[in-house]
Amino acid sequence: MAKAMICVLDKKGNEIKDKRIEVLFNPSDYATAVNVSWVEKEGSPPEFKGSNFDKFTVTLLFDTYESQTDVREDHTDSGTGKMIKGTKSLVELTFPSESGENSKNPPMCLFTWGKFNFKGYVEKVDQKFTMFLSDGIPVRATATLTMRPAVTAQEMLKLKGAEACRKVRVVKEGERLDFIASEELKNPLLWREIAEANDIADPFNFPGPQDIGRILIIPG
Repeated sequence: MAKAMICVLDKKGNEIKDKRIEVLFNPSDYATAVNVSWVEKEGSPPEFKGSNFDKFTVTLLFDTYESQTDVREDHTDSGTGKMIKGTKSLVELTFPSESGENSKNPPMCLFTWGKFNFKGYVEKVDQKFTMFLSDGIPVRATATLTMRPAVTAQEMLKLKGAEACRKVRVVKEGERLDFIASEELKNPLLWREIAEANDIADPFNFPGPQDIGRILIIPG
C-alpha cells in the first residue's frame, strides 16, 4: 500500500525533496468540510450566497519506542539509514519558510496518499504524547493536522456566488485534460473548453506538479 506523505512545494509548485514528510503509519481516516451560506428571503426559497472552502483534517501516528529516540525530533533509522521525521517537522509547516519579501507566507504543502491529494497551507497541528521513556522523553504521539486549501484569486472568484453552483473538479496526478473532459463532459474532445475556462496556458503539458490539487471549473 502506498505511504501517505506531506510534500513542501516551492513557488513554482515543485517539491522541495529534503522537506518531504513520509508517515510511518498510514492514517485510518481523514475528513474534509465545507460551509455553505444561504440568504433567507420571506416568501421565497433560500438563495445561494457562496461557500467557504473545505478544510482537510488528518491524524497521524508517530512512534519511536523501538529506537528509544524523542518522537518530536528527526532521526536516522539504524536499519535502513532513512531519515525519519518527528512531530516537530509538522509543527514547522505552520511557520514561514522564506526570508525577505515572502517572510510572512506559510509554505505551500501537498498531502498525498495514493490517488488522493490536498494542496494548501497547514493551519494547525495538535499534538498528543501518549508514551514516554523513564526520563520523560516522549516516544509515541498523535498529531492532528488541519490544512486550509490553497486557491488563486481567480479560482476564488469562480467559486464564489452563483458560479459556485457550477461543477468543479480537483486535479489529481496523471489526469490529462482529455481524460477530465471524458469523465466530466463525456467527450474527450472538449478538453479545450476546460482549458479556456480555467486559463490553462500550456494544456499539452497539463498537469504539472503545480497543478496537482488545483480546482478546475467544468463548463456547463
